[in-house]
Amino acid sequence: MSHHMPSPIDLDAPEMEADGLGWTFGVMLVAALFLLFANAGSLRDWIDDQPPGPVQAQAAALADQWVEVTEAMGIGLPRQALRNQWKRAEGARFDGAAENSGTGEGPG
Repeated sequence: MSHHMPSPIDLDAPEMEADGLGWTFGVMLVAALFLLFANAGSLRDWIDDQPPGPVQAQAAALADQWVEVTEAMGIGLPRQALRNQWKRAEGARFDGAAENSGTGEGPG
């Protein structure tokens, strides 16, 4: 016969929300809005890569306007700064790379 007496350190089980779908939707909505504001340039670039057509042309015009709005608010500055750093790193040359730059061969 087992007698279970509650311990003073026993904690009540945390209540679980039954609606995990609502929480997930909220997280995805916040992430999508963040990307829409902070990454407007990438959205524009993606639209520009789509096959040309009337829908693509209209989407490209809207994307260009959206980029102008976000740039005017300064929201795209961190993305642009990171892109500039990436381009500088991409163009960096290492010792000996200048000699082999046109040959298609690696160093050594």
